[in-house]
Amino acid sequence: MRTGDLVNPPRYFVIGDSHSLFFAGAEKILDTHAEVKNAHAGVRVVHVGSGLASSLIKPNARNLSREKIFKALPEVRECGNVPVVMVFGEMDCRFHIRQRAQAMGKDNLAGWAESAQITALRYISFIMEMKLAGFRPVVYAPPCSTPRPADMHEYFTIGTTMERNWLTVQFTGMLRELCRARQIEVITLLDQLIDEKLNTRPDFSTDTVHVSQKWWPLWESRCNGLL
Repeated sequence: MRTGDLVNPPRYFVIGDSHSLFFAGAEKILDTHAEVKNAHAGVRVVHVGSGLASSLIKPNARNLSREKIFKALPEVRECGNVPVVMVFGEMDCRFHIRQRAQAMGKDNLAGWAESAQITALRYISFIMEMKLAGFRPVVYAPPCSTPRPADMHEYFTIGTTMERNWLTVQFTGMLRELCRARQIEVITLLDQLIDEKLNTRPDFSTDTVHVSQKWWPLWESRCNGLL
């Protein structure tokens, strides 16, 4: 789905999972449609559905996220090849990284970190594929995890909030290192959305999953000069 500012020339594109809808100006995922009131000027969003960072290198994955991204990229070229903010990874940190660790028989901190490194390497492979094709990817690191307990969540979820946030912190650090070595920018809000004990701030969201527009000024301050 194309959403956000579809009228003005885009300053940058955003492509990603449901967390990309934050950039369209949506307060809650249920509020998001092709047309969003008070969309952020110059920010054009392509929501590809529930794609995984680890699956983008794989053709014909379940959600066809890779194919949807490449279908959207010609519009980026038509608009002057502006930067593309990639928004993936929250679902990986909430469920799939831990699931892989369990399948490897390593459901512990070391195993989670090993599994997170696999996901980070798969994700950066796709990001580099975009860069080598002439695009200008910027990585938006995944936000904090929902404070809802795993057994009270409608989406696939493993572990406590603190465990999931620990994984997100580790994954973000790995992404930073991989991207720094390849001259790719990483922008994160995570440090402001969790406390020192890795609890998620209660005011991060109004639907308990997606980042509230309250945090848009923080995004703008951190992307200033980069986009």
